[in-house]
Amino acid sequence: MTAAAAEIAGARPHAGVGSHAGVGSAGMWTFLATDAMGFGGLFIAYGWLRVRATAWPDPRSRLELAPAAAMTLALLASSFTMTLAARASARGRRVGWLLATLVLGIGFLAGAVSEDVHLAARMGFSSDLYASTFYALTGFHGLHVLAGVVALASMLRPSGSVRAVEVTALYWHFVDLAWMPIFTFLYLLPAR
Repeated sequence: MTAAAAEIAGARPHAGVGSHAGVGSAGMWTFLATDAMGFGGLFIAYGWLRVRATAWPDPRSRLELAPAAAMTLALLASSFTMTLAARASARGRRVGWLLATLVLGIGFLAGAVSEDVHLAARMGFSSDLYASTFYALTGFHGLHVLAGVVALASMLRPSGSVRAVEVTALYWHFVDLAWMPIFTFLYLLPAR
């Protein structure tokens, strides 16, 4: 079918070449919906445990806000650079923005690992409910960032597809968005 005939029939031009273009987005949206349920379950568990606890520690007594704020800033900036990478990808100029996003993602991971090493001496992995929920939420999120970093690194090849960058951008924005309630609940919400 020619491009003109396809347009008349209501089909996409070049359907043979790009017929799977929407599959990547639909698959990613489906994955993100199910993944959001995983984060949702962890948030519900955190909220339930916090409300039911007789005492809950103030995060300022255990955590340092400045490094976590810097990690948050890195993720917010990486969302911006990922958007620019997706836009530049159509022009074949995505590598610089992908590299910037990758560096910011690695910076976030380095900050998370540094924080965990620092906290391990003061707050073991299972010393109390606060520690357990902290490590469960931040660890689950950290694995998602690591997966995103691996995906970003694989796209640094100039021959990668524009669509793959757009689909990965959906994932990266989700990971950045998932961090915002984690940061708020674990670092900013005071003890009752």
